[in-house]
Amino acid sequence: MPLVQASLINVSHPDKDPASKSITVRFNPTDLSVDSGSHYASMPVPGLQMPILQYIRGESDVLHLELFLDRTDQGLDVEADIAALESFIQIDSSLHAPPVVEFAWGKFSFTGVVTSLRQKMTLFSEDGRTLRARFAMSLKSYKSAQVQLRELKLSSPDRSHVRVLREGETLAHIAYQAYGDPRMWRSIALANSIDRPRFIKPGTPLLVPAI
Repeated sequence: MPLVQASLINVSHPDKDPASKSITVRFNPTDLSVDSGSHYASMPVPGLQMPILQYIRGESDVLHLELFLDRTDQGLDVEADIAALESFIQIDSSLHAPPVVEFAWGKFSFTGVVTSLRQKMTLFSEDGRTLRARFAMSLKSYKSAQVQLRELKLSSPDRSHVRVLREGETLAHIAYQAYGDPRMWRSIALANSIDRPRFIKPGTPLLVPAI
């Protein structure tokens, strides 16, 4: 069976040539680790020995991996590889943020943003070029708000409906009526592309999405 090489792909620009925005890893990582978690609020109740934990939200998964760069058998340095990896944590002028990256290796795929990149250069040429280096990289999982809302609708009861904002009402009030939790007002704001929730005029129709 041929060796399947891992790759890192810039997925922020789907219109570009795939070859121009991807990096094929010459040496596959020896291991991968993924951190997952959830955020809970601690709610003390008089008379109980322990507080009640209330689920608030999920946390982004974090992928940790280490890459080994070495092209000495080809008589080459790895400075182009280093520059390509560093581009994943630098600001893309068209996005005003670093790009979203997909790490793919066989059946394993992880899409996120690079949050840390630590390099250790271990071998140099006589003229100072980097011949060998190790990169420790961390990626935090990323999904757009639109994708998350769409996924929630697919796995939730069909409670989508349209509400007309009444005088004195807020998105938090509608969220409490629809979901039983006023903190879910952001889902309504995202579904209606509302940037200034305090300045919605009464009589405005609002889509209340299923979550």
